[in-house]
Amino acid sequence: MQQRAIYDKRYDDGSYDRRSAVRVLSAERRVLSEAVARFLVSTPKIDQLSLFDFGYGTGRVSNEFAAAFPAAVPEFSGDLRIIAFDISAAGLHKASISLVEEHQFHVLRPLVLDRTATSGYNAGSVTRLSNGMSVTVVFVHGAEHEDPKAVRCLVEEVNEGRPISITTSWYSGIAHIPTAARRADFFEMLADLTDARGELLIAPSVSGDLVKLQAVWAERLRRGDVGGYPIEGPGDVIYETELGQENFYHVFGEDLEELLRANTAPHQQAWLEAIRLPDPEFLSEACEQNNYRRVQEFNRRVGRRSWRPEDYRQVHTAVAIRSGSPGEPILSATGG
Repeated sequence: MQQRAIYDKRYDDGSYDRRSAVRVLSAERRVLSEAVARFLVSTPKIDQLSLFDFGYGTGRVSNEFAAAFPAAVPEFSGDLRIIAFDISAAGLHKASISLVEEHQFHVLRPLVLDRTATSGYNAGSVTRLSNGMSVTVVFVHGAEHEDPKAVRCLVEEVNEGRPISITTSWYSGIAHIPTAARRADFFEMLADLTDARGELLIAPSVSGDLVKLQAVWAERLRRGDVGGYPIEGPGDVIYETELGQENFYHVFGEDLEELLRANTAPHQQAWLEAIRLPDPEFLSEACEQNNYRRVQEFNRRVGRRSWRPEDYRQVHTAVAIRSGSPGEPILSATGG
């Protein structure tokens, strides 16, 4: 199950990006906006905002942010640099075309992609100047079997040694990584790569997603009947894509908070928020807005306390947030 081959085919086909009538969820947009605002309060004198998107795909969330910048962040007068990292050449290609044809970006460095590359590389970049501020998107084509250290070195090189202000991973690519140990290594890499005053946003599926498959694979694991697939613990599943491909995915539960706690320093804040509740794919904006209202209700009710198992079961997608902005340490056992 090569993730690169699977996603190249899904993005080439186009059906993956047509699954929902709503491309960017309201909660995703709000979470990113709030993270940017917190970072700018923490580091008011910076001249460049650096965003690293791990598992960028076709740029679903980051491209909207890039296109809206700088009007969406009027309090900031510097430049924006997005490091768009994905193992799919098809995704990077589609995203670059969209930025150029739909959002008036210009090619800074022509995109050169090698679908057979065995190590990651800087594939090209696009840029746009608006109100004297530049927005640059650098496309990084990764190789799924590279270790976290190699990925970190590549990202640091592409970002010219500057710290990463905000790291994002939407519908998180980290969940496609087999074994708990390797997922932990990548989570740690993403956290370490991010400025201590910056913002880390990791948003994977949690226990309210793929509920039946979780039960099926938990039972198969109990029987020792995993058929050679990399199923090692609760939440590991093999699902079938819209193109009939078998694919590995890890649905997070309490291990999401454990990873977040392990990568949060005493001076940083950390908490979980719901992004989406377990509805079918959205057929209209009204459906998504209904889901978002319930997401907001859930987040108000749970607050910033540690999540219980039943909390995870009520949510389809959650975001683990680590913030370097000033404030009291969160993730209390009873708070909220």
